[in-house]
Amino acid sequence: MNNEISIMIELQHFWDIVMKCESDIERSKKSIKTWETRLNELSEKLSASNTHVKNLKLDLKKNELALEETELKKKKLEHRLDQLKSEREIEAQNHEIALSEDVKDRLESAILEILDMLEKSEIELAEFKKEFSESEQQVKNDILSLDKKISDSLEEAGIYREKFNNLLGSLSSVNQSRFAKLISSKDGVAIAKLNGEICSRCNFQIPSSLAVSASSGNRIETCTNCGRFIY
Repeated sequence: MNNEISIMIELQHFWDIVMKCESDIERSKKSIKTWETRLNELSEKLSASNTHVKNLKLDLKKNELALEETELKKKKLEHRLDQLKSEREIEAQNHEIALSEDVKDRLESAILEILDMLEKSEIELAEFKKEFSESEQQVKNDILSLDKKISDSLEEAGIYREKFNNLLGSLSSVNQSRFAKLISSKDGVAIAKLNGEICSRCNFQIPSSLAVSASSGNRIETCTNCGRFIY
């Protein structure tokens, strides 16, 4: 096999490792972002649930104070009733007492409704707290693991990128320039193996004479379709 082709095959191997490392790094970064997003969503739910419970407690306190005031007002009205003489005054006082009783009933109903909602909301809040606590620890562990993977991949990519750069200088200037241009393409492939007369990269059938020449290893050939070096 032509020495230049042998060098290209090894260069491609080094570059494949670099690209795999970079792909692993991107996947790990996306995973970290996904975990962080999920944790933020849980945090927002927890915060909203906590705020809802606080608001319910404030509403409960407000209604309880209003109930106390209403009951006190009703007692005063009932106490005054005994002191009234005229039917008109008694009728007006009874009307006020009835209104106070109606307000009292509505406040008691509201308090019972709030207590029911508060009980359910506090159970939900406790569940959110538990879920967030468990998820937070899991996310921290996963991010630590992913950060380690990113660090390892960066180190490995650096090692093989250096090997690639050192070996690239072994190619002739013409092939070196072309190989570097091809390797910098999106798929990072500069040399492809032939399967008979088929380029393994673009699946194009090259002329038989070209396939024979490439297989012999005496000359450096390129695919007539995708332009990659072939062997």
